[in-house]
Amino acid sequence: MSQNTDPAGENGFVRFLKRKWLAIVLVVLLLVVAIQNGVADETSTILLLWAQLTIPTWALVLIVFVVGGVVGWIFARNRAARRSRR
Repeated sequence: MSQNTDPAGENGFVRFLKRKWLAIVLVVLLLVVAIQNGVADETSTILLLWAQLTIPTWALVLIVFVVGGVVGWIFARNRAARRSRR
């Protein structure tokens, strides 16, 4: 059985880690912050236009992370579309 390797002798998992190490570290840090704030049972108050929302801090951290991920995905998709048009 042959193993999928590139000319440098690295397998796919090692290439994945080399390309995505920063994203992996950021997700781990996000989980640490969310878990610490979930254990502390603190709430955050957010003013959103005319409404005042009070939500757990861990939920706020996760919402900000998801919104950032969606925005990053949209920017990456737009960049790929621009490159394919060239």
